[in-house]
Order: sequence, then structure tokens, then C-alpha cells
Amino acid sequence: MSTNTAKALQIYAASAGSGKTHRLVLEYLKILLSDSNYRQKFRHIVAMTFTNKAANEMKERILQTLSGLAHPQTANSKTLALKADLLQETELTEQQIQQRAGAALQGILHHYEDFHISTIDKFNLRLIRSFSRDLDLPADFEVVLNEKLVLDEVLDILISRLGQPDAQELTKWMLAYAKTKVADGESWDFKKSLLQFAEVLSKERNASEVAQLLQTTYSHEAYEAYKANAAQVKNEFLALCVKVHAQAAPFKGTHFKTATEQKRIDAFIEDKNWGLGKQTGPFYAPTFLKALQENKHDLPASVNEALLGLSTAFEQSFAAYLLLETQRKNFYNMALLQYVAQQTKALMSAQQQIRISEFNQLISQLVQGEQAPYIYERLGIRYEHFLLDEFQDTSRLQWVNMIPLLLEAISYERPNLIVGDAKQSIYRFNNGLAEQFVALPRLYNPENDAQMALTSQRFELSGHKKSLKDNYRSASQIVDFNNALFESLSKELPPQQLDFYADLKQNPQSKLNGFVQIESLVNDLPDELLHAKLLQTIDEILTDKFLRPCDICILTETNKKGNAIALALTQAGKQVVSQDSLLLYAHPLVQLFIIYLKKRAKPANSTLGKRFAEAYLRVKGRFEVASFMTYFKTYEKEGKSVRYFDETAFFTQEFGSIDALFMPYEHLFDLLQKAATCFQINETQEPYVHHFFDVAFQYQLNRNAELLPFIEYIEQHKDKLALQMPESTEAIRIMTIHKAKGLEFPVVLIPSLDFRTELLGYNKFLMSAGEGLAYAYPSDSIPEFKAFKEKELAAIFLDKLNLLYVALTRPELRLYIWNHHKQKGFGAQIHRQITSLTFLQTDQEYIYYYGAPTPLELSKEDQAKRAATKTKFYHPMALSDQLWYPSLAFRTPQEELATDQFFGLAFHRVLSLCPQPEALPAALAQALEEGAMAKDQKQQIQEAAERFWSHVKAQKLHLDVIEEFNEQRIIAQLNQIKQPDKVWRKANELVVIDFKTGLRQTHHLKQITQYAQLLNKIFNLPVRPILYYTQLDLFLEL
Repeated sequence: MSTNTAKALQIYAASAGSGKTHRLVLEYLKILLSDSNYRQKFRHIVAMTFTNKAANEMKERILQTLSGLAHPQTANSKTLALKADLLQETELTEQQIQQRAGAALQGILHHYEDFHISTIDKFNLRLIRSFSRDLDLPADFEVVLNEKLVLDEVLDILISRLGQPDAQELTKWMLAYAKTKVADGESWDFKKSLLQFAEVLSKERNASEVAQLLQTTYSHEAYEAYKANAAQVKNEFLALCVKVHAQAAPFKGTHFKTATEQKRIDAFIEDKNWGLGKQTGPFYAPTFLKALQENKHDLPASVNEALLGLSTAFEQSFAAYLLLETQRKNFYNMALLQYVAQQTKALMSAQQQIRISEFNQLISQLVQGEQAPYIYERLGIRYEHFLLDEFQDTSRLQWVNMIPLLLEAISYERPNLIVGDAKQSIYRFNNGLAEQFVALPRLYNPENDAQMALTSQRFELSGHKKSLKDNYRSASQIVDFNNALFESLSKELPPQQLDFYADLKQNPQSKLNGFVQIESLVNDLPDELLHAKLLQTIDEILTDKFLRPCDICILTETNKKGNAIALALTQAGKQVVSQDSLLLYAHPLVQLFIIYLKKRAKPANSTLGKRFAEAYLRVKGRFEVASFMTYFKTYEKEGKSVRYFDETAFFTQEFGSIDALFMPYEHLFDLLQKAATCFQINETQEPYVHHFFDVAFQYQLNRNAELLPFIEYIEQHKDKLALQMPESTEAIRIMTIHKAKGLEFPVVLIPSLDFRTELLGYNKFLMSAGEGLAYAYPSDSIPEFKAFKEKELAAIFLDKLNLLYVALTRPELRLYIWNHHKQKGFGAQIHRQITSLTFLQTDQEYIYYYGAPTPLELSKEDQAKRAATKTKFYHPMALSDQLWYPSLAFRTPQEELATDQFFGLAFHRVLSLCPQPEALPAALAQALEEGAMAKDQKQQIQEAAERFWSHVKAQKLHLDVIEEFNEQRIIAQLNQIKQPDKVWRKANELVVIDFKTGLRQTHHLKQITQYAQLLNKIFNLPVRPILYYTQLDLFLEL
């Protein structure tokens, strides 16, 4: 019989392990199979979740269930449970369910494109494409997922415009910004810092500030106004200090008897730094302030009140001054950010692209003031039911944009579903706003919008919220532990966040025995000791014959921590699989190849030779300090003994000769393969090396095969390039807690709970600052910044509490925790609660446990299933084991590439350091010092450079040069960069020179001509293009 409620909007607060997916699939099937048009009903149902993975899993689950319902003999236990619920909650018979499930499945498979289960972003994309003309978008626009690449391209354009006549204001902003950085004593990488800064543009939380930014005028006058206003605030306060001093000075010696008190009064007029008598701090010392508050100096009331009032005035004036100074210091940041925003918009328009972060704003423009029928008319289909999963991670704009569509659905009393859990809200950094779920069925309305309030009444009438209290995942010991721990921890939340943990307590349904062990104490646990503890625990777990390595998952807060553990476990002989933690850059073998590539790119750099030698010996397990030191030799220079590393002796000893290590090569991948052979490393047997080679192969296919650009690429992406391993029953899993959300594991190990909950000095935010904006750390000295900081700290604590909840609710059978923590902080808070849980047992001072690690028992059927699913890692075959195929050339081989390439690189570097002929000796010395040129190349390069300068002097080209550009990148078009070797700007002309180390080629003329045309457009001056061939000593002016 049906037990369906009359409410059109069902809201489920689904705690971890409560069968959320089961409920979602059940509601979908109830809507689908209960309708008379069950063959086509799926076209009018929309299910949305947070990730592509979750959407695909839900699709698969629905299809498997429909297949199992249509063919009962194939149904698994999950399908049978859903069938039982369908019979209970609908009026369908078993025969009807079977017949309708088969027909619905056939309809979905024949029209799969109308099976609407996706992420919110994909749903929004469909809306945007339907309304592209209304939004002034091209019909074939492209969606940009990696917004950092867009910003990087924009900043390249911005930087390339510096110094141009039409970018004088931009240049002035850049120079002024640089001066403020220097004045503050900060080092700065302009592009890197601005790139990080510009990322605030894509954050939904900053939407109002970005809108204000785009409307603000940034001019020199506005900047000077901030300076003047700040000076005025300070001067007015100092004038008040003079006035109060005049009132208080007569009482020195009589009422203010001590030298300290008298000095405090005189500081009002003697110290121009706010009359403090010191650099920072409160206006009065606590004892002096207390004496004034109690009038212990027996002063006239008017004088005592004036002195107290001066302290209050200081707090107000100093806060106002700091605010103005913060605005002034951020002025050029804001101006540049505004320019970046404008240029990004222009670039997107020119390339017919939109950023994914723009989706919600664009949809907002569509739905405001529009009715759902009009939207459906444009879409070509009417959606009648909405099922929204992971609602706690939905952003503000995403939900506001969905409201009109959902409102129409509930107005017709059609079933709809929202599922979420505020306790698992861990994506605030990605604009998730769990307060929206907490408020349901009432609509979250912090702006007190009148129209939203009216809509909210309709949702409250049609909505019903229910908590799923049963936990089907974890053993009772784990559920009981989490119930008690989070009940205690949630009491530390501020009142406005208490509702996040209102639906906390769960009823365990698992019949399995569980075990919880916590090691918690105040100390700093070294990585080596932590890794030893993890290995020991893993070995103990695997003594259970029915627990496999794949049943163990190690959860970490960050990729960095996970990577360190992954390396330690692999070095200890454990197989590990991870989507996050197997970073290539940190692996010793990969480091060896990276250092080798750097040495090949800069062969004269002796430091790289020493680093390579040490890395090589370490990976071979033969590094000993005593033997390594034998390669250090000394020589006499100017009467002093100089020590150096004899890399020639090392290379000869280890590889037979220098030539064996510095072999010729055709391209990057060829060099890596030859190096692996030289190092006697079989890359197909080393997963990290194999994947590193794959990265190099893909890089040279998509870009080029030069060493330095590839090394730069690796350095830029070292925190992202990770080994991708397949799932295996023989591998322990390691992942971040964020990646583990929605997953479950028999055994979970958590190496640390001392999550950071404070703000550090480098944590900056885009904030309103008076009438302006600031990108700064929220200082306590400015009231509005202090309020922002308190709100942010409360949100951070809730984020970490939710992250802890997600971590501790993943295990099915066993949970192992190491909580080595500082005296204060998140770990200390957890420790206090753990020690208060009376049901925990302890046989050591700092180890607590609940339950017992009883051996897992499996039926013979389950044992057979496990044996059938046993998998191992795939190992790639060596090339020698595969069929022969012709070698592929990635670029034309060059005669003696290594020698020519080294000469060309060194010659270019020397000439870039040499603006005039007389600077050649210094340029040669600097190139030698930085390793750009080898000693045995010096004579050859010096002679070539002297020949070049003789041609230049003969034509007097080097005279009257105003500005020189060496290997300056020029963005010719949006996707095209030119880089001439040397450009001289004079008053009436430009000279562009390109150096060639090989023979004359036709394309050289085309290249230098393009440089000349481009420079003519930039500077509006005639250009003299020149090619200089070093081997031919040919100085060719076109």
C-alpha cells in the first residue's frame, strides 16, 4: 500500500551511511513507474548532483535497478530492497513493476540523450545554449574549465602592453604598484602574485565586491585623496593631543608624580607617531588607563574626561587611518584587478568562450522575472520533477536560479526531492552554502528580499523535511563513537551554526563488530615515526585473512601529507593507489631525471653536476659521505685554496666517460630513454618514471621538445602531476578527505586530526573597506575587518568540523586515528572531548579504544566472489618485448645537435648580457658563473661575438640606442608569440637582430620580416631587420 505524503517537496537530511543513494533511486523509480506514461516519463525528470562521478553512478544504479526489476532472476540484493520499498510505497503490483521497468528501460536506452541525470553545471549549460541569443553569446561558444589558463593569457597580454603609448596609465599603475611593494620591503614576482590575486574574480562569494570594482573609477586624483584623507585624520588627532596636553601638563609633578606618568603626558606632543611614545599598541598602558578610569590622580573632572576621551579618540582615529591606508595601499591592486576583469571579458568575447564560473550569473540574468513556462518553451521540453542531491554543496546563485523551476513543479503538486547533509558541507571554498539546506523548507533569505519571502511561504506549505536516522554502513561501535564525539564538539559552535548538527544521532543497523582506536597526546610526531606506526598497523590489519590491502584507506587533509605517506609505503614495499597523493615530482627517481635534464640544459653549471651525482648515488643505494667527498678537489686561485666538485672524475667512474652521459639525442623523449638506459633503470618497471616519460611524450607532441621549457612546465605543475594507478585488490588506497566523500571502506586510517583553523598573515580576502575595496588580511584594528575575521574564523572551524565528520564516517569495520597535536588548536579540542568519553577504554596513557578488532567472517559465497575479483597492477611491457614498428621523428634531426645546441644557447645568452662591445668580457664572465657557458666554449664564443660586434661598429648601429630588448616575448595575436633575439630602439628607427648558428634557410627571411612588421606596428618607427649567421660570419641586412 502507498504511504506517500501529500507534500510535493520531500527534503531528506541524510547523514553519512543512511542510504541516501537508495532513497534517491527509490524516489526516481516511484515517479517513473507510477506514471501512466512510464515509457516516456524519464524525459520529464531531472536529477542533479554535485560531480560527474556521482551523476554517472546514479545513472548506472537506476539502469541496473530497472534491469533487475524487469528480469528478476538477475536482481541483486540492492534491487530486491528497492523492489520491496516500491511495493510498500506505491500501489503497483509486482507484475506491474516488472512490466513497466522493462518498458521504461527500453525507452531510456533508445533515447539516452533525454535521460537527464547530470551536474548542475551541465543543466545550466543547456539553459545557456537555449538562450544564447538572449545573452548575446555566439551559438557555438566554448566553455572554459581551466580559468587559470585564461588569466595567464590575459596577464601575458597585459604585461606585453607595458610601455606602449596607448597603455600609459596601465604602465603607471604597474610602476606605482611595484614601488609600494618595494617600500613595504616585499619581494615580488609580479605575474605570479597578480595571477593569484586575480582568482578572486571567479569566486561567487566576491560577486558584490567584483561588481563594485567594475563600477569604481581609479585615477591619480582618487589615489591622492586617500593620502590626503589619511593625513587629515592623523593630523586632527595630533591636534587633539596638543589640546589635551595643554590641559594635563600643569598637573605634572603634583598629580602625575612619577617620571613614567610625566613622560606619558609629554609624548602627546613630542611623539609625532600618534602621540604614543612607542611604535604600536594601545594608547595607554593598562595601569595608567585604570588609574584614569578610577581617577586615582585626583584630577579635575574635565581634565580626567579629556584624557579618557583621548584614548577613545585614538581607537576611532587609528582605525579610520588604517582603513584609508589599506585602501591606498590596495589602490593599484584594485586598478589592475579591474583591468584584468575587463581584459578577460574582452578575450572571452573575442575567442567566443565563456568561463564556467560565469554560468550561474548568466542563468540569473535569464530567470529573473521570467516564468518557468517561458523557459521550458525555449528548452523544447517541460521538466515536471526535480531531484537534487548533495544540496549542501549548492551555491547561492545555483539555488536561486533553480527556485522558479522548482516552484512551478510544486505548484502543480508534482513530487520533488532534495537530499543533503549540512554536516558534510566541505566545499565552501567552491561556493557551497549549506545554510540554504539548513533553512529548508523555508528559503534562505539573508537579504530579506520581499519577493523571496513570498516564495518561501509557498515552499514551506509544500515542503516536508525528514531525517534519515538509520546508519547501514558502519558497525555500532563506530556509530556510537561518532554520535558521542560530535555531540560534544557541536556544542562549541556559535548559536547560528548549531542547526548544522541538529540531526546528528544515528541508529546503527550493521550487525558486524567494529573497532575504534585513537592515539591522542600533545607532541610533534615526526614523519618517520608516523610512517612506522602506519606500517605496523597495516601489517596487523592484514593478519586478518579476509581483509585485503584494498580494504584499507588512509585519509589525509592535504595532498602533500598523502604524498609523503605514499612514498614511505612504496619504499617499504607496499603497493599504493591514489588519485591525489602519488606526485611525480617528489619521487627520487623522477628527481634524478629532472636534475639530469637541468644539467643537460646547463652543462657548465657545476652545482647541478654535484646534485646529479648525489641523487644518482642515492637512488642506487650507494651514497656514503666519505666516498662522495673524495670527488671534491682543490686548486689555488690568487693565493687561496678553492674547493670544487670534480664531476669529470665522477662521470668517468660511474659511466665510463663524459660522452656516455652527454650523448647526442633527437628530442626530449629520446633523451629520457637514452638516459634511462645509461642509468640502468627499466622505466616500464618503475611506475613513477613510466608516467614521467608519458608526461614528457605528451608535452613534446603538444608543444616542443626543448629542455628548458619542459623543465619550467614540470616546475609549474609539480603539485598536480601525479601517478594515475588502476584499482587493485593488492593496493592500499590513499586519498584526501574531500575525495573520500561519498565513499566507504572496511578500514580507515587517519594520520592526523590537528587541522588548521586559524588565519595566517598571507590569508587575504577581497573585502569592502569603507566606500572602497581592499584585498588584505582582516586586521583586528579595523572594526569592519575584525567582524569579517570573526565570521571567517567561525566558518573555518565549521569547515574543519565537517571535514572531520566526513573522515570519521567512512569506515565500515575499523577506525584508527592518530591525534598528535599542539597545546592549542583543533587537535587539542578533539583531545578534550575524547578524554571525556567514558565508554572509551585505555591500557596506555594516550591510547583509547572501543570494541575489539575481531576477525572478519565471510560466507563461502562471499569468499568466492572476492577470489573472482582479485586484481593486480598492470605492468607495461618494455619496447623490446613488443612488435617492431618504425621509429617516429618528432622534429628534423640536427647534425651534432648537442654541440650546436650548446653553442647556440651560450652565444644567445652572452649577447643578451652584452649591450655594447666593451661589455663583452663581463658578459662572458657572468655566463660562465651562471653555467650558461662551458669553459671550453669561451674562446669560440668570444671570437664569434667579437666578429658580430665588428660588423655592428662598422655600420655604427650600436650608437644612440635608447633602449635594448633581449629575447623579449611579443604577443602578436592571442595565440601567437614572437621572440626576436635583440632589438635596439633609437629616436628615429629600430634595429632587430636575430642570431642563427646553422646554415641559411628560406624561413629565416620570413621570420625576421615578421619581426620587423610587428615592431613597426608597435613602435610606429622604421625597422632595420638583420640576420647574423655565426658559423658563416654573415651579417645580412634585408
